[in-house]
Amino acid sequence: MSLNIDKILAAREFRAEKIKKLKTSFKAVITVKTNFPGVEKQHRICYILINRFLHRISAELYGLKELCDGADGPYYLLGSNTHPTELKKHLIDLETSDLLGRFIDLDVFDGEKSLSRGFMRKCYLCDKDAFVCAREKNHTENDLVEYIENTVLSVLKEELRQTLNQSMMMELDLHPKFGLVTPYTNGSHNDMDYQLMQKAKDAILPFFIDMFQIGYSSQTYQDIFNLIRRIGLKAEKAMDIVTSNINAYKGLIFNLGILVTAYGNILYNNLGVNQLFVVAKKISASVLEDFNSKENTFGFLSFEMYHIKGARGEAASGFQSVQKSRSYLRDLSEESRLRTLMFLISQCEDTVLLKRCGSLQKYYEVKQRFKAYLFGGNQDIESLNQYCLDNNLSFGGSADLLILTIFSKMLQETA
Repeated sequence: MSLNIDKILAAREFRAEKIKKLKTSFKAVITVKTNFPGVEKQHRICYILINRFLHRISAELYGLKELCDGADGPYYLLGSNTHPTELKKHLIDLETSDLLGRFIDLDVFDGEKSLSRGFMRKCYLCDKDAFVCAREKNHTENDLVEYIENTVLSVLKEELRQTLNQSMMMELDLHPKFGLVTPYTNGSHNDMDYQLMQKAKDAILPFFIDMFQIGYSSQTYQDIFNLIRRIGLKAEKAMDIVTSNINAYKGLIFNLGILVTAYGNILYNNLGVNQLFVVAKKISASVLEDFNSKENTFGFLSFEMYHIKGARGEAASGFQSVQKSRSYLRDLSEESRLRTLMFLISQCEDTVLLKRCGSLQKYYEVKQRFKAYLFGGNQDIESLNQYCLDNNLSFGGSADLLILTIFSKMLQETA
């Protein structure tokens, strides 16, 4: 214990020296550090918290960023030329407005000492001032750490649920959509409408959160994959109940489930969001072995006849089509979403389209048509939409990947 404390004290001295040195080049220095109890300061939650709050501080407020790590835990040092008092007020507002702000210390140094908040922070577990509880040892370190872990995960799950819901609605609300269901038309579907898709969405959302929790662990990728597959089957059953066995989102349960699980895993292992697709590929490493089972489904028939891998192939590749499509999703506007969908239709292996086309030749003709119209005007879009309706076409696989593209972009913007 004393050895750990000595290391912590040495790390604090090191940080003080770095702050002093930075202060010679900037008006103020910001530290982004967790308010974490005990002597084990390099807890995974600490990395989640400092990265969360770093991305909530406007980049316009600082000109230098440095990540440091040691016995006193990870932290960021930010050099700023904003007036220190102004800066402190802004950061206090950030701490108090964020659900996890009580676990973070956003300190501003205008000299060797930090500016005061002007008020005492409360204990995590009771209404006393934090320093009083610490002095009196009113709570165990384990109780405090467990509270922080549970609170952080609870907030992350709720924010994830909202992001998933927004991602799915941004696809569903898009119009026109080439035979797919929109708020204004059932498209080429006589068994689906906008309300049914919303019911299906609401039914499967909780299962994605369960998959995220599975990913947020130290289990092997294969074990994680096996576990989320079972959850996926439960999601399908829940969807079938509200849709009377109409397949609204079966492919999405598979693909988005893998990506959500990968997100949980990168958080657990303190990996950047840039590793999302890398981890997704590792989780999906065994997925193509499914084709050895010779199931009597159109997906398996497509692979056997044409070597088209569909959703499984996308996952096994680390969602290459999604990664490529992100350059088309410049923002989340309707225009960007529409062009991204068109690109995905022209690019990805969509077994829903193949089934609707009835032949491989027509399948490639349709994809080529979308490629040719990718940068067309409104009249071209309307013409293409009508062509799809006249030919009873639909693009369920591409629509699923549009949701993944939107979801991954939203994660990137908030990570």
